[in-house]
Amino acid sequence: MIYYLFIFLILLSIISIVIIIQGPTIWDRLLGLNLFSAKIILLILLYSILLDLPYLLDIALVYTLLGFIGVIFISRFVKGKGKI
Repeated sequence: MIYYLFIFLILLSIISIVIIIQGPTIWDRLLGLNLFSAKIILLILLYSILLDLPYLLDIALVYTLLGFIGVIFISRFVKGKGKI
């Protein structure tokens, strides 16, 4: 059952990549990047549960924080027209 969830999340990740590539605006691409990041985090968590590797939970937490900070910085950069 969990393998079907892996396949489903991988398919959703591919759709997120398509959104990143074809997004008409930068905000759509940023949203696609955020969606892709969330799917990767879910894949890491499922992999951690499947193989009973608790240290991957820490990696997922760090990836979550870095993804959030990255989205905030990119959105402020775009909103400020290139000024940090």
